[in-house]
Amino acid sequence: MKKDIHPKYETCKVTCSCGNAFETRSTQPEIKVAVCNACHPFYTGKKGRAIEAGRLEKFRQKYAGVDYGQKKVSE
Repeated sequence: MKKDIHPKYETCKVTCSCGNAFETRSTQPEIKVAVCNACHPFYTGKKGRAIEAGRLEKFRQKYAGVDYGQKKVSE
């Protein structure tokens, strides 16, 4: 390897938008991320039910009254 052409590889502080912070190594002194292992649904096991429920409700409101070509069931 040639000398004095490579960037410095030192400790780096990674900060997430949820408030979690940890240290790793990088050529950058500081990295800011939007999602980390403390708040990502895959790692936490929690699914975004609030978001899914909102989308489902929005869909139902948008297509309320549409019968999709199905016949009405009489009781």
